Amino acid sequence: MLSIPSTSKEYLHIPVTGGTLSTPVDIAVIAATAEEPTSGDWKPADVWDGAVAKLLIGPGGTVPLADGVYRVWVRVTATPEIPVLRSGLLEIT
Repeated sequence: MLSIPSTSKEYLHIPVTGGTLSTPVDIAVIAATAEEPTSGDWKPADVWDGAVAKLLIGPGGTVPLADGVYRVWVRVTATPEIPVLRSGLLEIT
């Protein structure tokens, strides 16, 4: 489990196998107790770095997060497929 201080503003790195700079990727960071992301949870990846999608989290980022444990999800729009995958746990302390 990745652990990040609540005062840190940084990119969350999500490896995406088979992704390219032109493949739309969305990332959701939701409470670990939630079943699956809802439509409002998805945020477009801020940056592609090779095969890694990045989302800026923390104060002033795309997703500000309070202390707690979160589940990270990635959704790749690779027409005709749109896989939705669990990407691990994130702890904000």
